[in-house]
This record gives sequence, structure tokens and C-alpha cells, in this order.
Amino acid sequence: MPNQAINPRQSAMAADGAPTAIVLGGGINGLSVVRSLAQAGLRPVAVVDAKYDIATVSRYARRFTVSTFHGEDFVEELLRLGKGMPNGGVIIFADDRPLLTVSRYRDRVAPWFGFQLPPHGLLVDLTLKERFFRLAQRGGFPVPRTLLVQNHDDLNGVRDLWPPLCVKPNGRSRAYDGSFKKAYRIESQADARSLCERVLDTVGEVIVQEWIEGSNDSIYFCLCYIGPGASVAFTGRKGRSWPPQIGLTASCWAAPEVAEELEDLTIRFFRSIGLTNGFASMEYKRDQRDGRFRFVEPTVGRIDGQVEISALCGVNLCHVGYCDAAGQLRPSLKLDPSHVWRDEFRDLMSARILGTSCFYPPNHRIHNAYWRWDDPGPALLEGAKEAVRRAIGHLLKTKAPKRFWRTGNDLSGLRG
Repeated sequence: MPNQAINPRQSAMAADGAPTAIVLGGGINGLSVVRSLAQAGLRPVAVVDAKYDIATVSRYARRFTVSTFHGEDFVEELLRLGKGMPNGGVIIFADDRPLLTVSRYRDRVAPWFGFQLPPHGLLVDLTLKERFFRLAQRGGFPVPRTLLVQNHDDLNGVRDLWPPLCVKPNGRSRAYDGSFKKAYRIESQADARSLCERVLDTVGEVIVQEWIEGSNDSIYFCLCYIGPGASVAFTGRKGRSWPPQIGLTASCWAAPEVAEELEDLTIRFFRSIGLTNGFASMEYKRDQRDGRFRFVEPTVGRIDGQVEISALCGVNLCHVGYCDAAGQLRPSLKLDPSHVWRDEFRDLMSARILGTSCFYPPNHRIHNAYWRWDDPGPALLEGAKEAVRRAIGHLLKTKAPKRFWRTGNDLSGLRG
């Protein structure tokens, strides 16, 4: 796929004259949107990203590069793309960075593109975990007890939480991502304080909350598109995560047995806080102590990486969102829960760590997140990147002094 900079003279309009489907952001999130829209016949999909990645090498994508996802420079580059589309474009967000930028400058972007977003203040609130938990607690929704730590004095509040504990960032930051795992399970208050002190010195704030007990497959999710008409939702269950318990989806499938309960709970929560349009999802964990579902975290304004499972199962949320923003009739939807979506690389690693096989529900068709016979580019690129990462990791371990791996960034004693 050619590497194209945004050029207003290059038309990226859909072949049938409909608005162009545009994905802001790549990675597995962007690829899931591209393939969902391609399944609905929207090809090619314009993928706007700052780098060459798996979403941009899909046969169903056309790549447009930007120099940044931040500030007015990104807005100007995006507007140049819009001016090259005679029939306009519809944006679906796959990354928080362009999401927050477009939201901030929505008055400038809206004349050129269709998109659905909640008010900017609400969007920002829901990207910060502490603010989300405060909103949920205020409405009486099921969330674990949570503490925001912004200085060392706040650590005294850890003694009011029952271990095991979960330690994770309040929001996305390069400082956190470069030094720590996505989340940690900590067995004692003392270890939680020790880890939080390290995070505070690097980032400035951290979340501590009581751990929701449950197995790796007790994690569920409800993906929604909340629009001007009836809301559309899809409920699924994670088979495994990577890393186990705390990471991203490694495999998942439909969970119609709990759909009514979780869809009602999810939509009621979002509507109670004033969210009336756009993509929104909620992750849940079933607490093995009482069998109740508890909120883990939301995603608002953009899609999750596993969103393609909804399209594979007949409830194509990305297509629904495109049609609403484009002013078209929504597609007909019929649930077929006999499909599995899996990240074939990380699902295998997760199963090995857990000491199990890669089991799936019987009589389900398995769809790989990367490898597809009709779209091999993403898997080939991801495989090459993984080989390079392994080679560099092996080289560093071979050349670096052994004491480096026992200190410094070594957090192996903290269970993740």
C-alpha cells in the first residue's frame, strides 16, 4: 500500500459517491474498524495515522499520513484531507489522541466531516479513571472501592482498602507506559504503597482499587453505539487477556446469556451521565464472591480493539455508526453468536502462562485478528515486528550486566 501524505487534490471518496469512511488511528483498533467496514462493503477505508502499521497495510485500507495527532497542526492536516473529498467523510476514532484533539476543535472539523461525540468535558472526564469511578459511585452503579493517589500523603488511604489491590494509571501517559505495566495485582497494602511511591515519582498520580476476584474468563464487555435513534449494543466475553487478567483482549466471543443485563446496565449508566451519542463501551468482571458484575472501565468516543467481533456476529457497530453520521439508513442486524475473534499471537502466550490450551466454545468459527487469507498484510507485518522485538530483547539480555535485570525496572516480584 503506497505511503501517501495528505493532499487535497487526491480524492479519497467512496466509489458509490457516499461519504468516505475515515479511521483516525491504526494498530489493532484501526484494523478492526477497517475490516468491519469492509465487511459492510465500504472499501477502501481511509486510515489516517502518523506511522506505518498493521491497519495501513490492509488491502481494504488507503493510508494517509499526518505528522502529529495533537493540536492545530493535526486539525489543519485533517482539514486538507476533508477538502479533497467531494462527498465528505465520516470519522470513526480508533485512538484517544486524535479523538481528544478533534473533540477540542470540533467546531472547525464538523463542517467537513461527520462524527458523533459527547460534550468535550464529559469525554475528558471519562478518559480519567478516577472521575469515571466517582460518576459511577454517585449514581449507585457497581464499582470497586477506588483511591486516587496524587501525593505521598494520599497513600495513607491505602489502609482503608482490602487487599488484594489493583494499581493502575489514572490516564494515558508516555511516562507511565514507558516504565510500568498496564496494571498490577498487589497482594498487600505495603507492596501497594511501595509501587505507588515509584509511580508517583515518575508520573505524579496513580489509582489504587480493591481487586475484583474472578478467573481470567470472568471478564465481559458491552460495546454500544448510542445514537439519535435506538441504541445498538453487543455483549461479549473474553476468553483470555494479555497479560492475563489485566491486559487487552486476546480472545472473545458473544455472550447472549448476559446481554440483557449488561446492555441495560451499560446504557443506563451512559445516559445517566448525559452521554446521548457516539461509541461507548464498558468492561465488566463478574465477582466470584457474590456473582455480581462490577464495572472495570469504560471506553468513550472511540472503539475497542475487539469491536470486529460485533461485525462477525451480525451486529456491525462500526457500520451503524457510519450510517448515522452519514445520514443513511441503518443496516439490518441479526445476531449470530457462533464466532470467535482472537489475537492469535497473544492468545497463545496467555494460554501458556495460564497453563491451559486455547479453548473456545464448540461449533464456533475462529477469526484471527491479524491473519486472514484474503488480507495477509497485517499478519506479515506484525510477525516481522515481533521477530525484531524478540531479537532486540535477546541481544539486550545477552549484552547487559546481569545486575541490571535484578534491579532498576525489574518489577517481577509484583504480580501482574
